Amino acid sequence: MQTSPATSTRQQTKQVLTMPLQRPGNGPHNADSPLFHFIVPLNVGGHHYTSTLPVLRKYEESMLAAMFSGRHIVVKDKDDRYFIERDGSNFGHILNFLRNSSRLPPLDKVKDVYHEALYYGIKPLADILRRHRSIHEEEEVARWAEQCPAAQEKADEIADLLLNKFADTLRRTSRVVLQFDQEPCWESVHLTGSTGETLGNYYKPYAFRQDEGHKDHKCPLPDISMGEMSEKEREKTLSFFDHHFEKLGYKVEVVAGECREAVWSQKEGSGMDSITIYCTKQINTLTFT
Repeated sequence: MQTSPATSTRQQTKQVLTMPLQRPGNGPHNADSPLFHFIVPLNVGGHHYTSTLPVLRKYEESMLAAMFSGRHIVVKDKDDRYFIERDGSNFGHILNFLRNSSRLPPLDKVKDVYHEALYYGIKPLADILRRHRSIHEEEEVARWAEQCPAAQEKADEIADLLLNKFADTLRRTSRVVLQFDQEPCWESVHLTGSTGETLGNYYKPYAFRQDEGHKDHKCPLPDISMGEMSEKEREKTLSFFDHHFEKLGYKVEVVAGECREAVWSQKEGSGMDSITIYCTKQINTLTFT
């Protein structure tokens, strides 16, 4: 009986799709090494996918290419799917990129897919996603945490303080006041007795400069002392707190302010001019909601 051309083509196609593909390399094939069919069924952490061997091997340095190179034993589940012990909810985005490098994940999935690309060693995808703002900021924050371990220590201290404040009040909004070490800073305010007019940045009287009492002034407001940092280091640390506590479920608002506690005064009598010196060291109030 003669086989029709259409039937022959279908048989050839079926043969190609089910033909075992041996691992690359020279020499005879080891009978104990795995063989992979052209179509590869996958179980990634309970999520089922189907791909082809060329797609999975697209990038030679990737973990997927190594898994399906024939050099390693890959376990199967009860349904004969190759099992990968990894959350598979975003694996479809990995496959989409392997099939077509213009297929990038939606914006709300960029972070998750970036970490998957790193895990699977899909460097071209990781390089593209690294340019995304959220990824760039996350990596800069991580680098700062490595460079400044004190930032993480203070973040842990703030977190403990927030827990204690919530236990005391059960309020969902808490405030934590921080202060970085800095040189004393004063503002002299002149109150004119006759008009009641207040003049800031007034000259500091000789008597104030000779008085030693104010030199030991400690601002009463801070909950946590941050130590000595440069202006740039302060900015990075506050940004680190913002990112760190966002991951813990908080929204953080940072408001800069001053101590404003009076440390010295000179009164000339009722209706007379007076001078008050205020501490103007900077403080930062972090409001957590």
